[in-house]
Amino acid sequence: MTVHQRWERPLLLSFLAAFFLLQLCVSFRLNLNWDEYYFLSHIYAFVDDRLSEPFQTFHVRLLPWLTWLPGSEADQLVCGRLFMMACEAGSLFCIYRIAREFVSVENALFAVVAWCAAGHALLHGASFRADPFSGVLMMASLALLMCGRPGWKEAATAGVLAAVGLLVTIKSVFFLPAFLGAFLWRLRREQSRGVVLRHFIFSAAVLLVAFAVFWVLHARNLFTPVHLPATPRAPSSVLSTGSGVLNKVVLSQALFPRADYIISWATVSILSLLLCGAGLWSAAKRSMEPRAAWPFLPVLLFAAPLLSLVVYRNAFPYFFPFIMLPVAVSAGLGAEAVKRPLLRSAVLIGMAVPLVMGFAIGWQRDQSAQREIASVAHEMFPEPVSYIDRNGMLPSFPKVGFFMSTWGVEEYLRARNRSLAQVIARKQPPLLILNSPLLEDAVAPQRLSLPWRLLPRDIEALRSNYIEHWGPVWVAGKTLSSNAGDFDILIGGTYTLECRGERRIDDVDVSCNATTHLAPGGHRWTGGEARLRWGDHLAVSVQAPPAKPIYYGL
Repeated sequence: MTVHQRWERPLLLSFLAAFFLLQLCVSFRLNLNWDEYYFLSHIYAFVDDRLSEPFQTFHVRLLPWLTWLPGSEADQLVCGRLFMMACEAGSLFCIYRIAREFVSVENALFAVVAWCAAGHALLHGASFRADPFSGVLMMASLALLMCGRPGWKEAATAGVLAAVGLLVTIKSVFFLPAFLGAFLWRLRREQSRGVVLRHFIFSAAVLLVAFAVFWVLHARNLFTPVHLPATPRAPSSVLSTGSGVLNKVVLSQALFPRADYIISWATVSILSLLLCGAGLWSAAKRSMEPRAAWPFLPVLLFAAPLLSLVVYRNAFPYFFPFIMLPVAVSAGLGAEAVKRPLLRSAVLIGMAVPLVMGFAIGWQRDQSAQREIASVAHEMFPEPVSYIDRNGMLPSFPKVGFFMSTWGVEEYLRARNRSLAQVIARKQPPLLILNSPLLEDAVAPQRLSLPWRLLPRDIEALRSNYIEHWGPVWVAGKTLSSNAGDFDILIGGTYTLECRGERRIDDVDVSCNATTHLAPGGHRWTGGEARLRWGDHLAVSVQAPPAKPIYYGL
C-alpha cells in the first residue's frame, strides 16, 4: 500500500461519515414533504382498516410499527426518515460490494462517495418515501445475484427481495438492465454457464411467484368499501393497473419531460457524473477488447437505468438518488482512471461542495409551520375527523378527496375522480386545510397564476361551506349576511352560532354563542348577520398562524 492509499481510505470514510452526520441532523429539521405525509397516511389507513388501494401500498404491511411510536405524526415521520437512512446505508454497502468486483477498495469507496455527492442525495436519499425502501431491496437482490454464491437459497432470497421491491414501487422495473448486467458478469466469472443460467431462471421464477402471492394476499385482506365489489381484484389486475401507470408516467409526454429538474440535478452533480462518465468510457474501451468484453459490459448495463430520465415524467428531485444507485457503480471505474493523487484529492474536496450546499438549504427549510398546524388541528379535534387537504397532512385522520399531485389534478380534471362537492356531501368532512394553491384559490381567490383550478362546482362547494378558523385551518361553517333568508348546509352536525343577541333558525329561537344541530339540506333563518361554525365552541389557538411556508416545493 502506497502512502497515498494509506491516507486516501480514511479520507473517503471520513467523507461518508460526514455525509451521514449531516443527513442525520437535517432529517430532524428539514421540511416534511407532502409525499412523505401521503406515504404515512397510507399506513394509518391500513391500521385503521380504511385502505382500499392495493397498488403500490405494500409498504403498509412492513411499516405499521411507525404508528405505534409515541409523539406527533411529524415525530413519526422523522423516525421513518431514520429507518430510511438505514435502508440508504444498506444500498450504499451494496454499491461498494458490487464495485469491488471491478475495482480496489479505495475506488469502490469513491463509487459510494460519488452517489452521496450527487444532487439531492443529502436531502432526498433518505426521505420517507417508497424510493429508499425499494432501493435497498433491489440493490440487495442485485448484490446477491452479482456477488453471492450461486445457490438455491441465494437465488430465492434475491427473487423475494426484488418482488417486494417491485410491490413497494413499480418504478423499480428501471433496475432491470442492471440485473441483466449481473447475469452477464456471472456468465463470465463462473466456470459452468449452465449453473448460472439455472440460478437466474430460478430467481426470476421466485420473483414472479412471490410477486403474485404477495399481491393476492395484500389485496385480499384490504378493507373494501361498500361501493366497491366485495371480491378482491384478480392477480392480473396489477398488470392492467401497472399498464395504466406505465402509459401515464412513461408514454404520455415528450422526451425529457422533466428537463428542468434534470439540468438542475446534473449541474450540482457534475463531479459525480464526470466520474460515472469516465467509468463508462473506460468500460466501453475495455469492452472492445475481445478477452475483456464480458467483465466490463455489465458496467454499461448498470448505468442504463439513467436512461429512464429520457421518458419518465415523475423524475422529480427524490427520483435521482433512487435511480443513481446502480449507476454509481461506474464511478468506481472512473476513479480508477484518475491516477494522480492530487487530482483524486481535488475531486474528493470538490464533492464536498454539494453536501454543504444541500445542508445549508435543508437547514433553512424547517418543519415549524407544519408542526404548528398539526398541533392546532389535534387540539381542535381530539378524535380524528374526516378532512380535505392536498396530501394527507394529518395522517391519523381520514383524508377525503383526491391526492393533489400534478398527476392527481390531471386525473381529477378529466373527471375520472369524484368531484369534491360529491365527496363533501357523502363524507361530511368538517375540516379543511389550505396547504395547496388550488385550495387557497378556491376559498380566497388571490389572482394566483396557476396551471390548473378546481372545477367551478367544487370551488363553490368549498367557498360556501367553509370559514376561516386559524390561518390555513378552516372548518365547516356559514356566514349569514342579511336579516333573513334561506341557506343550505352541506355538512351536517352541531354548529355554534356566533353573533350578538338572538337569531331564529327554522322557526326556533337560538341564542348567540349557543349550539344547534343542523342536518344537511335547506334551512331558514331571521334576525340579522351571524356566523355558524361547525362544532361545539371549537378551540382557537392563541398563537399567531405560521408565517413560513407549509411546503418548500419538492
